[in-house]
Amino acid sequence: MRATLKLLACTAVASLLSGCASLIADDVQELRVKLTCRSKPVAVTCTARNNLGSWRFISPGTVQVKTDASMLEINCKGQYVPEFTVSVPPLPSWEMAGNLLVGGIFGAALDAYNGTGLRYPENVDIKNPACE
Repeated sequence: MRATLKLLACTAVASLLSGCASLIADDVQELRVKLTCRSKPVAVTCTARNNLGSWRFISPGTVQVKTDASMLEINCKGQYVPEFTVSVPPLPSWEMAGNLLVGGIFGAALDAYNGTGLRYPENVDIKNPACE
């Protein structure tokens, strides 16, 4: 009986701790995007898009996007820059890593599934494809 209570208590604590990134991670993230040509910034109009929406912004600059497990597609075009698109993959966050250590594989899997344990890189530096 005592062993069963200990097992139930451990299971309850683990389940409360799992999904940690789901609870503490913000679902909106600010990214700094900069397009360069020969190491100099180039002004372009861009749209960032993932499964949760699309956001227009001017680069170099910042954009707030909703975090998701899908690729972030950034499409840009400028007066002297032909239209191009780059893909930015989401990467595991520190919250997800902590959840894996504390809450186990189930909590980390939940965070990966719903996208809260994944974040896009904070700085997206793009070399102008027309400059190469």
